Amino acid sequence: MRKKIEPFYEALGLKIHGIREKRNMTQAQLGLSLDPPSTRASIANIENGKQRVLAHTLSQLALSLGVEVAELVPGSEGRNRAPSAMDVERELRKKLNLAGPTLKKLRALTSENHGDHA
Repeated sequence: MRKKIEPFYEALGLKIHGIREKRNMTQAQLGLSLDPPSTRASIANIENGKQRVLAHTLSQLALSLGVEVAELVPGSEGRNRAPSAMDVERELRKKLNLAGPTLKKLRALTSENHGDHA
């Protein structure tokens, strides 16, 4: 049994596998959607982190899965957008163990300081 190549490809494979499953696609269907087509075994190797993926194949995989390439690349989560107020609140609640009333006070203070009177 071959070893996994690098952690990057293992993480990439997990993302591809997860999205493929959500789309109710088989490995064979995904492989056939590529140009040139790949075998089911090749897709299985990619999903298991045993095979490197060429840039043009990554692009085709994203297109076939209906996602942006950035969604497949490990470590790129959230880089394409600024955090929303809900993201910030969730992190504050998690990291600082803040309760709802304290978050409401912080939200009010933040709105006052930015001139956002919502």
